[in-house]
Amino acid sequence: MSLLAKFMKKKNTAKPAKVRRPEVMQAFLDLYDAPRYLEIGVAKGRTFHALKAAHKVAVDPKFKFDLDAAKAENPNAAYHQVTSDEYFGSIRKPDEQFDVVYIDGLHTADQTIRDLLNVLLCTHERSVIIIDDVRPSSYAASMHSIPQWQQVVAADPEAARRGWMGDVYRLVQFVESFLQGLSYAVIEDNHGQLVAWRKTRPAVAGETLEAVSRAPYEAIFLNPAHQRQPLAAIRERVVKDVFGG
Repeated sequence: MSLLAKFMKKKNTAKPAKVRRPEVMQAFLDLYDAPRYLEIGVAKGRTFHALKAAHKVAVDPKFKFDLDAAKAENPNAAYHQVTSDEYFGSIRKPDEQFDVVYIDGLHTADQTIRDLLNVLLCTHERSVIIIDDVRPSSYAASMHSIPQWQQVVAADPEAARRGWMGDVYRLVQFVESFLQGLSYAVIEDNHGQLVAWRKTRPAVAGETLEAVSRAPYEAIFLNPAHQRQPLAAIRERVVKDVFGG
């Protein structure tokens, strides 16, 4: 085999680059003429500030960037340094709606489900909702709380390498079983994000909230609800289902 053939073989078998968070959000924001964007859990603002939208709203209990500078540099953005519960309960205007929402707040199933249910009240029939970290990279990363994860890390320092993602993976089963009005898919070409949009699906009978709350880590791999698709394929589904394209 020639050196060129060896090079091409190596090149063709290389893993494709993972799509970054801003690429995911922008892929859906670009479907709207003047998109309105909401991000729950902004932290350092890397995703939020990388996005182009007509209007952006950031919600986080404590921003990890210079807030005054961000406000000056982003006149089309609003910043609310509060919990998501406070934002939805007392700050958001009743008639305010968003085209694309990114939920990346406290990484527990309980809080993420609360955020999702509140988001459904401020979105419309053509909105897209993205939820982060539904596919934790290890058992340790799937611990319900940071203290639990820290206990595992204390016993196995290697577990710290992949960080903490929480038990948000249980939300996939919740959407599948209890939110029949949403269609969804999990992105396979990144760390694992759920994309949801309004299209009714057949009912899933026989599931219980208790079972969802106790879904084990292996459910990520064994539950058909966790079937994944590339971002491009999911975007095509959204265009077809939501925009009739």
